[in-house]
Amino acid sequence: MLTDNFLRKHTYLRVSVTDRCNLRCRYCMPPDGIELLPHYEILRNEEFEKIIEIFIKMGVKKIRFTGGEPLVRKGLVDIIASIHKAHPDITLCLTTNGVLLDEFMEELKSHGVSKFNISLDTLNRERFMELTGRDYFDRVLSNIEKIMQEDSLDIKINAVLLRETLSEIDDFLDYFAGKNITLRFIERMPVTEQDSSNEFVPADELIELLKAKGELVRKETEKSDVSQRFEMIYKQKFLKIGIIPPVTHKFCSSCNRLRLTSEGQLMTCLHSQAKYNLRDLIRSNVCEEDIMNYISSAVKEKWSGHKIECTADNKGCRSLTATTRAMSKIGG
Repeated sequence: MLTDNFLRKHTYLRVSVTDRCNLRCRYCMPPDGIELLPHYEILRNEEFEKIIEIFIKMGVKKIRFTGGEPLVRKGLVDIIASIHKAHPDITLCLTTNGVLLDEFMEELKSHGVSKFNISLDTLNRERFMELTGRDYFDRVLSNIEKIMQEDSLDIKINAVLLRETLSEIDDFLDYFAGKNITLRFIERMPVTEQDSSNEFVPADELIELLKAKGELVRKETEKSDVSQRFEMIYKQKFLKIGIIPPVTHKFCSSCNRLRLTSEGQLMTCLHSQAKYNLRDLIRSNVCEEDIMNYISSAVKEKWSGHKIECTADNKGCRSLTATTRAMSKIGG
């Protein structure tokens, strides 16, 4: 079992399969873009499979595939199919921007992916273009409509909480109330510079706004759940809402997640500079037992909590330890 020095058990692995993305979201990527990793530095399919297999042997029960945009990675479905065939009991999840979802949805379902997180930060086409740099709004919304027809899937719509989000809250509630999804709002992590369209908004401000829109009831959650869960009655329609406040109400004490970057670096915390190179161990044919010992040692070094400081009014936040980086390179 992957247990750290604070007795947290790590059963959740987030796997970034690529640093490439077909959007250019302002809160995720610096305005001048990023320098993409050379192909040889990215893990090959069989390397992903081998490392994931090791983590499963060490107690991981849930795997989420991220990016960049994971669906631009050639061979993603093959990786997922291999893991599902060998370990059908493992919970498989995908985080996507939804652009390519219609092309892969049936294959992903057939290989055991049951949980889909789809990013949608606005219901305004012009603002979508401004935020993402791409004119894919109609396509993303169409793909969301398609997957919402699947009653057997756990679907979450993720919106990063920005100032403009508050002005669009009625649009989000009107569109998704009564639908087969959980609507989630996520505090912006300070990995890129803040500007006028990228302003940090504390989750409590959103909660107060939601209370004014309808009946909002807080629900109990599991200790490892990062989301504050609510049920809402809005215009006589039921809606599940999740709010993820990692900055203003950090959940580090119950964190059960680890990250594997696309180039094979293990990260025990999003805001740590420490990385543990698993790729070179795999490529050097280091024995599995030694790799497990290396991973165990890395997990033992995990911090008690992230080091983000905010101003007194929570209007501005920055990481004390992590430099400005692109989430597309770390893994969403």
